[in-house]
Amino acid sequence: MRKNIFTLALVAMCVFASAQTNQMFWFNGQLMFGAAIAQTDSLVFSDDASALDTLHLLLPRTATIVRHDTVYVHDTVYVNNCGNTAVEGDGTLSGAFSVGDGVQVHFSKGNLQYQASTDTWRFAENQYDMIGDDNTNISASYSGWIDLFGWGTGNNPTNSSTDYNDYSTFVDWGVNAISNGGNEANLWRTLTRDKWGYLFNTRTNASSKYGQATVAGVNGIIILPDDYAGIAINTDHGAWNDNTISAKDWAAFEAAGAVFLPAAGFRDGTGVYNVGSNGFYWSSTPGDEYDAYYLYFDSDYLDPQYDYRRNYGRSVRLVR
Repeated sequence: MRKNIFTLALVAMCVFASAQTNQMFWFNGQLMFGAAIAQTDSLVFSDDASALDTLHLLLPRTATIVRHDTVYVHDTVYVNNCGNTAVEGDGTLSGAFSVGDGVQVHFSKGNLQYQASTDTWRFAENQYDMIGDDNTNISASYSGWIDLFGWGTGNNPTNSSTDYNDYSTFVDWGVNAISNGGNEANLWRTLTRDKWGYLFNTRTNASSKYGQATVAGVNGIIILPDDYAGIAINTDHGAWNDNTISAKDWAAFEAAGAVFLPAAGFRDGTGVYNVGSNGFYWSSTPGDEYDAYYLYFDSDYLDPQYDYRRNYGRSVRLVR
């Protein structure tokens, strides 16, 4: 069996309290390593394991993972807030993306989802996951999940009104505690119109850092981070099958920092349209009194600063 080498670079956001510096590390539920963590330590250890085993860590809340590399790809890094059992991490993908001069962000692990019956927010488990036609069930009592939201409905996610006047004020979805995204309020935010534009039009080699794709059978776009050094993608921007990637193979792209936005369609009232054909991702920027800006894409076209009706339900991918 091959030996996998896992390397994690950690940077403290503030000085660790002495009581938090002796931490335990698990690999597939087994204690593997215990040591004090300095503010900029790198941790390297190995174990005979399959390529898709999961690495569980217990870290102080004051630590944040800024990069992880694997010789052979693993599924997910889970980070615990100094508890006794490993829990799901803060939902941040590893790739850094320039959205302004000297400004970089990290994307969330998946599209934003909401369950009205429990008032719970979460990120999709996989980047290619989407709810699709089940968004027709949107209501204040629905026990399933939705992922197409009217503009600025961070405080009213089940608003399905078709009147643009009911979306006059923007409340960012990131003000909410997201269960698998750190579970604290105000950790995340929605990109502005200008930041979406910078990502796709202005950053260095912008046009060669995204491409249409089909990942795990789902159409969408791949966006590469600033310092991407993974498997090359086709950036002809001509068809969904420019890049056809299985769920298993996508793990290598994600480990190298790539983002995938599924073409999740849109909702108008309780009708859902264009699932798998078009992608619409909100910005926080209003247009005129009727409209707001969003990222739009299809199989051979992309506009990061499109604007149309605020009342349409569109996808949300948050950043931090």
